[in-house]
Amino acid sequence: MLPSPVRAAESLDMGSALMQMLWALLIVIGIILTIFALVKKRFSIGRTGTENINVLEIRHIMPKTSLALVEVHGKVMLLGIGAGRISLLADCPQQAGSEKPNFDTLLADKQ
Repeated sequence: MLPSPVRAAESLDMGSALMQMLWALLIVIGIILTIFALVKKRFSIGRTGTENINVLEIRHIMPKTSLALVEVHGKVMLLGIGAGRISLLADCPQQAGSEKPNFDTLLADKQ
């Protein structure tokens, strides 16, 4: 029942409101991603500054049980992880001049 110029003005207002909302959403998402990147860089989330402990490989055995091949200060260890505890399964000496051992060769050596 409204004249056509009034309907056109309402649709234009609705379109501009939608565009403003999308721009505001993009700005908020950009701010969130920037803050996340700064916090991650500042507090070193997921990485330690010294890099003394390296997880070489992890194999999941059961839902809450896994084996981990870990290098600490140049020493390679096979760890059993499960149910709130970690146990040393094997201490693997690293041969001089060889590359870092992988999980399959260490498991075959220990069997």
